[in-house]
Amino acid sequence: MESDTLSDVLMKMRLKSSAAGILDTAGKWVVENSTFGGFKLQVVLKGDRYFVGDGKSKAIHVKAGDCVLLTGKKPLIIGSDLDAKKRIRMEDLHKTKTGGVMTINGGGEMLSIGTHFEFEGHLPKVLFEGLPTWIHVDGNSDQAAVLRWSVERFKAEFFGKNPGRGLILNHLTPIMLLQILRIYLETSNKKQQNWLFAISDPQLSKVFDKMHSQYQEPWSLESLAEVAGLSRSGFALAFKKKVGISPLDYLTNWRMQIACDLLRTEGQNVSSVAEAIGYESESAFSVAFKRVIKCRPGQYQRQSVLK
Repeated sequence: MESDTLSDVLMKMRLKSSAAGILDTAGKWVVENSTFGGFKLQVVLKGDRYFVGDGKSKAIHVKAGDCVLLTGKKPLIIGSDLDAKKRIRMEDLHKTKTGGVMTINGGGEMLSIGTHFEFEGHLPKVLFEGLPTWIHVDGNSDQAAVLRWSVERFKAEFFGKNPGRGLILNHLTPIMLLQILRIYLETSNKKQQNWLFAISDPQLSKVFDKMHSQYQEPWSLESLAEVAGLSRSGFALAFKKKVGISPLDYLTNWRMQIACDLLRTEGQNVSSVAEAIGYESESAFSVAFKRVIKCRPGQYQRQSVLK
């Protein structure tokens, strides 16, 4: 089965998920979230007094069955009453966790499960820059039908005691992430400018397929424009408008992600990695690598071995 661009990227970024814990609350409460790396997924299982806001734009109301994906771009507040004066820092709340459960005011009224997604490498910042601060999925919407099944399985495994539950949860959470991103693509304004909409564009998607599967080829702006079926200038403008960087800069970033993956592989030397991703000389590759990754390939390889 052929890979697609989104799957390819998430695998190369070594997507990892970990259960952040259960939040069990009652009464008035507010928790402050600072900015963070990766994404956080909140699945509300019980209650309807759950709001997410940034203190500026209108807060969203999240109820039982809903999911909200937080992209970590801005400090956020979550709670039953965002105007409540007493606030708890998320870092402090985690310190009170007992048996994976964080309790506020005795709990019993609202229950949610949190999952944290982490990515390796430099690409997440490039690719997810244009995403909104949060993506809210109404559990009762038609688009969430498939997601509802995943949420129910997640809930059953999380609270269950069956052997292998950890492995099942580790596979379910990336599926939920992808389902939420699909719903976002399906229900949002198609004129939004970000990488997810770019890889779904009928013309640009062809270019992404080529750059991802044939990254070692000597692509030029002209040859990529030909793949898209656009003029050189029209293609360059459309790509940068959607993605935020030029086509050749994107290609370089993708090649460096592949290079990082290869450098972590035992037995690969810098020269063979340079050749594998389409560079004719090791020195040209080293210059490009340092510009993107901020260190030389050999240094990166040594640090990877130590980890």
